[in-house]
Amino acid sequence: MFLSRLFLKFFYLGPFSIGRYRLFSLFSEETNAKLGELPQPVQMKSGVKLFVRAGDHLSRWFRYFGAYERSTSDLLRKYANPDEVFRDVGANPGFHSLGVAKDIGCPVISFEPSPKTADCFERSIRENGLESTFSAFRVALSSEEGSAYFVEPPRHVGQAALEAPTEGFREGGRFEVKMEALDHFEAFQAHLSSLGKRVGLIKMDIEGAEERALPGMEKLLLEDRPAIVMELYDGNLNGFNSSREKVISYLDSLNYELLHEFEHNGLLVPREKMTGQLAAAA
Repeated sequence: MFLSRLFLKFFYLGPFSIGRYRLFSLFSEETNAKLGELPQPVQMKSGVKLFVRAGDHLSRWFRYFGAYERSTSDLLRKYANPDEVFRDVGANPGFHSLGVAKDIGCPVISFEPSPKTADCFERSIRENGLESTFSAFRVALSSEEGSAYFVEPPRHVGQAALEAPTEGFREGGRFEVKMEALDHFEAFQAHLSSLGKRVGLIKMDIEGAEERALPGMEKLLLEDRPAIVMELYDGNLNGFNSSREKVISYLDSLNYELLHEFEHNGLLVPREKMTGQLAAAA
């Protein structure tokens, strides 16, 4: 345990870099496993206290570095507005949502269908005193309502995804989750109406099922015209017979422009909002 704490301090205080993570990956499974025994919540460098799932790849990353996807985090803070709603689709344990809520103060509506991950997320919401800011739904978003199977790799729950048509795309625990089309999801619509605010920013990372979910929120995209920060990674999209080009083409049909790409993600903005100021923020 002492050795685990020592390694953790070394990585946490050092520069956030891929090189350091690769070095740590050479250490034993035993050393990695003991990190899961350390107290929770994890203190992130942003000031957020984050509950994590012990033994998970992504959770160890949080412990090592106290941060994740810096470029994405920074961009979300630039585009989030306290007078608009931030919507997080595929919230995972909430590292992006919690940071935006804490630093910007905007209302957040999140979607995370994995029960154990959602448990961690909701504990973090309470730990950070953000209950009045959040509304968290335990559903997966798609183009239609119903149910579907969710597959959760045991050592990397950040890769949990809806069951894909491509065989072997994800392997792990398989369980049923509720699925909703956002434009017809009554609980979401009622909550959004009660806030009296438009959705100004969407973060979307659902491990390749993005093209499935977008048609279910088309009405919202056309009416509220939010900026979108979303994963555009063919390695995941191909599992759902989709691709980066197909997602961009669909959003192009709604008059969105891909403004910037980073960390396997893209920033897409309604063309009517593409001013010099917006471009500079990207």
